[in-house]
Order: sequence, then structure tokens, then C-alpha cells
Amino acid sequence: MIETLSHYKILDRIGGGAMGELYRARDTQLGRTVALRVIATDIAADSDRRERFLHDARAATALSHPNIAALYEIGEDQGQLFLVCEYARGEPLKTVIAGHPMKPRRAIDLAVQIADALADAHALGIVHGDITPDTIIVTTKGNAKIVDFGLTAWTSRGSGTVPYLSPEQALGEQGDYRTDIFSLGIVVFEMLTGRLPFTGASSDAMTLQILQAPAPAPTTVIGSLPPELDPILGKALAKSLDHRYEAAATFAAELRSVAAVLDVRSEASEAAGDVVAPGPPRRASKSWILVLLLALAGLAAAAWFEREMILRLLR
Repeated sequence: MIETLSHYKILDRIGGGAMGELYRARDTQLGRTVALRVIATDIAADSDRRERFLHDARAATALSHPNIAALYEIGEDQGQLFLVCEYARGEPLKTVIAGHPMKPRRAIDLAVQIADALADAHALGIVHGDITPDTIIVTTKGNAKIVDFGLTAWTSRGSGTVPYLSPEQALGEQGDYRTDIFSLGIVVFEMLTGRLPFTGASSDAMTLQILQAPAPAPTTVIGSLPPELDPILGKALAKSLDHRYEAAATFAAELRSVAAVLDVRSEASEAAGDVVAPGPPRRASKSWILVLLLALAGLAAAAWFEREMILRLLR
């Protein structure tokens, strides 16, 4: 194992794949831990592939969002091409789910963070292309971090991971930002229910489900889930691009509206369960109205953003 590259001290190997070996390293100049990816020789030594890779990497450096693992630097030393990225301490969302449903409010919170990050990237014209519970880290502070943004064409996953493919990816077609929305819909479904919406005994069988089978409503799997989630996941998992959310910001706004409703219900439930001495009634109505107004404002803002995205695409 290499020991140093430029001013980075290699600490240990944490992964690998078609794009190259991934290490945890120490930036000796800034005193921070980073994720350092040594790019595979078949990419770095091929002039055409190298240029295309560098183009994608340079685009990814423009991303700056708290829920996206930042790409800090593209470097070369000792004949090795490498990338330096933010090191996200935590564990993959797949490990957090572990085949079990998460609490709905927690799942929605993470889903909103991921959708917000996608909206930010899509506004810059960057599509992830492989949103899965393995490309999302839940940090030690409980927040979501998307990794490999803009570079999944160079990973071993290539055009996507089968259980999380969009219909257009399954057909081998070029997807757009709505491809990420479909994949996120599958991830949200899995967080809420502990299972995938499309299953099969083989990759081919699963692909056929993605292409042909309607996505089940989350409440058909777990009846206690908020029914407001059913139409939202139904739209995110629409087979046709035209029937899917036009923008991740709208998806996030509708999830926020459900979160607001759940908070109101929780507040009302707690108020109903309190045993208090006789006196003036508790005033929960103002906070309830405020939460709903905020939710409606979020939906209006998302609708405006979606309209702007459509107009931008038509220009």
C-alpha cells in the first residue's frame, strides 16, 4: 500500500472498485481526514478516458451542499492520478435499514435531505445516476451524505444498481434528473417498509418488475404508515418520465408537508394524553395553523422551482 501522495498521509484502505482504490488519508496541511481515491490505471493511462473522467470530476467539484460529500481536489503525484473527497464518518444507509422499517418521521427527514441535495445538483445539470442505500452515508450526527456524485459512470455500478434502476435505465436509455427521483423513491419506500417495491428471484426478473409492475403503496405493506405518503411515492415511482416529479425540490416539499402533518398529529396526541389540572385550555391551534402554512409555502416554492426547471430545459 502506498504511504503518501502529495501532502496526504495514507491511513488505511476502505474500499475499491472500477474507479480505483479508496483510502482514508490525513491532509497534513489542513489537519483533516479525507477520502482519497487513487484512479485506476485503465482510466488514468488512457488519454480519451482520462479526459472524460477529468471532465466529470471537474463538474463534480462545483457541488457544494451539506448532504453531498464534497470533492475537494483533483491531483497527481508519483504518476498516480487521485481525487480527494470529504470523508463522511458514519455507516451506509443500507446498514441502517438492515431489512427493517425505520420510524416514518426519521425516514422522511433523511428523504428530504437527499431530495434537497439532488435538487441542488440537478440545478447545476449534474445527475447522480445511482442513488441507493449504499451511495448514501448516514453520518455520526444523523445526517445524510450522498457519495460518488457525478462519477457513478466510472464505478463498478456503471449505469446503476439493479434494484434501484429507473425504467429508462433498465431499458438502457439515457436518463435525466428524473432518473434520480425514481431511484430515491425506491430508497424512501425501503426506509419506510424495510423492503424493496420491486423484487424478483434474479436480476432479470427484478428488471421486469421495474418495467411492468406498478409500485405498491407503502400502506399496503405497513398499514400504520401515513396514507399521505402513498400518492407521493406513487408519483416518484411513475414508470413514465412525464408522470414523475419534474423536480426533486417538489418531491422534497411534498415530503415536508407530510412531516408537518405528522408533527401536528404528534402534538395533538401528546396534548390529548396529558393529565392537567382544571384551567384554561391549551392553545395548540396556532402552532397547528403555522405548521400547515409553512407546508403550503414550501409546496408553492417547489411548484415555482419546478416551473423554472421546465422553462430552463425548454430554452
